[in-house]
Amino acid sequence: MYGSPTDVRVKKISSSSANDNTAIYQASFTTLTPAMRESDRNAFISASIVGNGLFLLVTQSTAARYKKLDTSLKKVANSFSGKWR
Repeated sequence: MYGSPTDVRVKKISSSSANDNTAIYQASFTTLTPAMRESDRNAFISASIVGNGLFLLVTQSTAARYKKLDTSLKKVANSFSGKWR
């Protein structure tokens, strides 16, 4: 919202079977807060192809909170799949 993210790093951490077309990525980036301060963030991104569309579920937190929330964020990301076609 306050400019493009910087220091973006994305890594694929898992993918489902070919029938499901879902993959999970881990990302880290720096963004600006409303006060124009830099904020380091970490995220899990679930990507699922359904028909002709790409659907994403992003779970993220500040880098400082990420270690505490890592398991919960990953569990939510893993719950997302294209099986609901």
